[in-house]
Parts: sequence; structure tokens; C-alpha cells
Amino acid sequence: MKKIEIEDDIYKYILTNIEAFGETPSQILRRLLGLPVSTESSENYSDQSAVVAAPSAQQAVSVPEKQNSSSSIDSTSSLPESVAHGVAALFTAQAFKKEPVITNKFKMMLTTMYHENRATFIAAANTTRGRTRDYLGRNLSALLASENKEEVAQLKASKPRDIPYTPFWVITNANTGRKRIILTQMMASMGYPQHLIERIKDEI
Repeated sequence: MKKIEIEDDIYKYILTNIEAFGETPSQILRRLLGLPVSTESSENYSDQSAVVAAPSAQQAVSVPEKQNSSSSIDSTSSLPESVAHGVAALFTAQAFKKEPVITNKFKMMLTTMYHENRATFIAAANTTRGRTRDYLGRNLSALLASENKEEVAQLKASKPRDIPYTPFWVITNANTGRKRIILTQMMASMGYPQHLIERIKDEI
């Protein structure tokens, strides 16, 4: 994988051509250029890195909290319509309802929550964790941080993926029940009303 720099207008053009939630810039460019699908495994979480960098799994992957305003991942104007209007609206969005992959719905929820209230999301992400590991992190290296090789192997098996349009990563190799727990903890910490929190079990 190579890392390149692109100008703001090209970055905007890539964003306007997103067809699927979580689609990476590399995937978008392959489609636009008529190139064949990559032979590399789609399960390799290094392929999920945001913007144009796609470093190897051994590298520390850090997504900047803030970027140039003209190409910011925090810009709501770049968000898919289904996640741009808050959690209550997301539950009724057709793109969300018709999404068959639970992990994608899980990440759509987290993206929406981040943009609905970034400050409380950041605070909640710092306290939402399991007994032995963090569920969310600002970079891949933070989720894989350990001097114990066996523990690192287990963390890699948790398949951290970037949360689209945010500077956060989240573990994804968890069953549906665990994903619901993560969302419930996050929403409760962020102060969402109980009736929305209770809908998680029906929507995820």
C-alpha cells in the first residue's frame, strides 16, 4: 500500500461518489476508474483506514481529530443522508432499515451518534469498555496496545474497523449482543432518551 496526498477538491469529489456506507476511497477510485476489485482480503482491517492512507497492520494508524475545513471528516455536508439527521431519523431511514449486515448498521449508529453530539461521544468512548479491553479508540495502535503478544493476537482478532466519517475505531468481531451492549452503554453515557436506547434491540 502507498500513502499519497490529494488536494481538497479531489477529496470532495471522492466523497460525492460514495455508493455504500463505509466504502473506502480506494474502493471508490477502483469503481470510478473501472479497475478490477483488489485481490487483497476485505477482512484486512488496514484496508478500512480513512481518507487515502492504507498502512499495514503493523503500523500505528492515527486519524487526525481535525483536518482542513474544506475536507474535514467532521463536515456534515459530506455525510450520507441516512446518518446526517440524528439517531431518531436514522431508525426510520430506508438505507438503515434495508442494510442486511449488522456490523454496518452498528457503524452507522456510531457515526450518527458522533455527529449528533461529538463532545459527549468522545467522553462516552473513553469510558465504554469491557473487563479487559477498550471497545473504541482514536487510532488502531491504541486498540492494539499491549506488550503481550498473545493479547495483541486476540485484539487483532477483534477486527478493529474505522467508524466512517469519524476519527474513531471500534472492535467489530463481537456478537450482536455485544454490539447492542456497546451501543447501549454509549447512548446511556451520552444522555439519549430511554425510548431510543430501548429501540436498539429491535433495530440491531
